[in-house]
Amino acid sequence: MVNLMRCNDNSENTLRPFVRFFGAVILGSMVMFAVPAAADEIADLKAENDALKGQVETLAGDLQVLRDAVMKNQQAVADVKAASGSSKSIIHSGKKDTELSISGQVNRMVFYADNGDQARWFHADNDRSSTRLRFVGKSKLDDVWSAGSNIEVQFESNSTGDVTIDQNTATAASNSFTERKLELWFSNKDLGKLTFGQGPSASDGSVEEDLSGTGVISAAGFADLGTSLLFRVSGTGGTSSGVTVGSLFSDQDGLSRDDRLRYDTPTFAGTKLSTSWVDGDEWDVAARYGREFDGTEVALAASYWDAAPTSQKTGFGLSASVKAPFGTSLTGSYSSEDLEAAGRDDEEFWYVKLGHDFKMNDLGGTAVSVNYAETQDQGANNREGSFYSLAAVQKVSKISADLYAIIGVYDADLPGVQTEDITIGGFGARVKF
Repeated sequence: MVNLMRCNDNSENTLRPFVRFFGAVILGSMVMFAVPAAADEIADLKAENDALKGQVETLAGDLQVLRDAVMKNQQAVADVKAASGSSKSIIHSGKKDTELSISGQVNRMVFYADNGDQARWFHADNDRSSTRLRFVGKSKLDDVWSAGSNIEVQFESNSTGDVTIDQNTATAASNSFTERKLELWFSNKDLGKLTFGQGPSASDGSVEEDLSGTGVISAAGFADLGTSLLFRVSGTGGTSSGVTVGSLFSDQDGLSRDDRLRYDTPTFAGTKLSTSWVDGDEWDVAARYGREFDGTEVALAASYWDAAPTSQKTGFGLSASVKAPFGTSLTGSYSSEDLEAAGRDDEEFWYVKLGHDFKMNDLGGTAVSVNYAETQDQGANNREGSFYSLAAVQKVSKISADLYAIIGVYDADLPGVQTEDITIGGFGARVKF
């Protein structure tokens, strides 16, 4: 037994070196195989990291290109809005580097007229600010020069300037499609703007500066409401005097719109000068000024026109409007035309308006105004007329709308004739797009 146990102990001691050797071999093999596998994985991860880094750099470059394109488009939109005076969306033209804006308005009202003999309600287009559509295009030549075009047409169904008390609605109601602006222009930031084609002369609008907020229905050009209405002779059962509102009341607003060549200077300290040469050798000059001082707004305009070659008259006009920070405004206008060459007395017009605007609700601003005007020798010597009215306008900002109402009275003082007053009124809405 003893000998056998000794034999077994000796065997264990004899095998121990072999076990250690084979264990070392197996462990070394495992390490040798594991190290290359880890090195391969590290190399793969590095390659994937390099690829991702390249993709990130590419995406960053693409993002910068998109950012630059967005900024360029925003600047182009701002430039066209500034040129067109419109805040509407921009539609791209079919021509490269040319931008086109489309805007306009629809202005409808229920209009009332009473000539002292008959009274009537009309569905009408408000000729004070008619329904219209415009297309304004602009091309920027460089940082200084730009060029553009303007097409503005007017659509009116039964205009307040054409309605008459005894019209046959089915056959006599006016439906007009007329030009307002068909013009081209070239502008230089330092030299000014040159415009030619159909459009406003330099003196157009110079008697109509108005900060009251009620211009959509009440302004110096008030005779757009009822232009064709006839004054009736008192006590005759409706006999016509032959004198219309339009022939007795006019603010004589310069040379109006016509085919002309017009130049406007750049604006310096709120002042801009203009002049135009109109078809028929008529011409005019005008100056305009607009500024704000500590919340008080000021708008001034003055003009002189010479229409002697075609109508034997020259004239001048001016207007001013001041609006206080608390919303109250005062507006005045005066114009005179010299008809001595035609053997007539001077035609005169003057107008005054008191207005106030305020925030009455969340829809938008609210404005009210009262005005009074007189004319003298318009249409013929020794004729006089007066007009007064009350108007209100409610803006609805979210839909670019103006809701309005007016009531007014025309009074005629004709030589040797006693006439009835004409009362006008109504309500309506103008929606811009």
